[in-house]
Amino acid sequence: MPEPLFVLAPMDGMTHASFRTVCFEYGADGATTEMILSQALGRAKRRMSDKYLETLVRLPGEGNLAAQLIGCNSALMAASAERLTALHRFDALEINMGCPARTVVGSGNGAALLEKPELAVAIMAAVKQSTDLPVRLKLRMGWDAGHITAPELVRAAQELGFQAVTIHGRTREQLYAGPVDAAGIRAICREARIPVYANGGVTCAGDALAFLADTGAAGVSIGRAALKQPWIFDDIRRLRRGEEIPERGAEERIRLLVTLATRATLHRPEKVAVREMRKFSGWLLPGLTGAADVLERLNGIEALEDYRRLMEGYLEALARRNDTHIHPELLPEATLDTVKLRR
Repeated sequence: MPEPLFVLAPMDGMTHASFRTVCFEYGADGATTEMILSQALGRAKRRMSDKYLETLVRLPGEGNLAAQLIGCNSALMAASAERLTALHRFDALEINMGCPARTVVGSGNGAALLEKPELAVAIMAAVKQSTDLPVRLKLRMGWDAGHITAPELVRAAQELGFQAVTIHGRTREQLYAGPVDAAGIRAICREARIPVYANGGVTCAGDALAFLADTGAAGVSIGRAALKQPWIFDDIRRLRRGEEIPERGAEERIRLLVTLATRATLHRPEKVAVREMRKFSGWLLPGLTGAADVLERLNGIEALEDYRRLMEGYLEALARRNDTHIHPELLPEATLDTVKLRR
């Protein structure tokens, strides 16, 4: 049996290149870009905007990386696949049929294709025929409980020669709430002849291993939990070796944030990169003494050097007081609901 893989799931507006490099350094076995809209890439005749081009960035240190294509027009998806292949930048292409965001499905994209399996299969075939890269599929169990189409689409992907499939164990109707259908994923895994990766509901390393056991999947794709714990991939490996998981204290968290901010400026304007650090800081600093004050001060910072100075000064202050540990009583309730994704 091949070793199970634990990969970073794509999240629009979150899993850009600089964040992916951090996850790879913590041991992620793979990752996928943010959504690349085929309606834009497939039609593009001029230079695209910097914001759009950012989705195509790959930084040194990124391992197995797939480019994520989204769209509902076979011809545009095929044209986009050709363009992405010609970049010689990615290890695979992944078709998104799982995003439940209202703006996405309202355009007929993402999870909307779960209601149109014939169109979904046509798109899969068009992309597969337009690239020599491995092609993967990301989808949900179905549109709602009355329309579970994942088994049908996984069989189609298999027949078309797809490399792998990732299944989020909820329907589009559920969005990110409610139970994950581990039994449904397990049934698909038993039938499939290609690797199936399980996704949905993981909050920590222990959850990931339990999910793997419950589904019998080839691996686990981890999304929102990684935003708050980029080290989750290292934690998983430690648990699999029977080791204890170390506390990720102030020094590791603050050094990680400074590294992330610095790398983000490599592929986006400095002000944008630093402003974005407010949300990452808001996920990684809670539990440390004085975090709320630091987060408040971040609202007025837009320069990388100012961000670095504030973070390093905060770490020095904690170290002087010998107070670099996480205080459980200062942590917010353990829930993924505090990680807001576009819906």
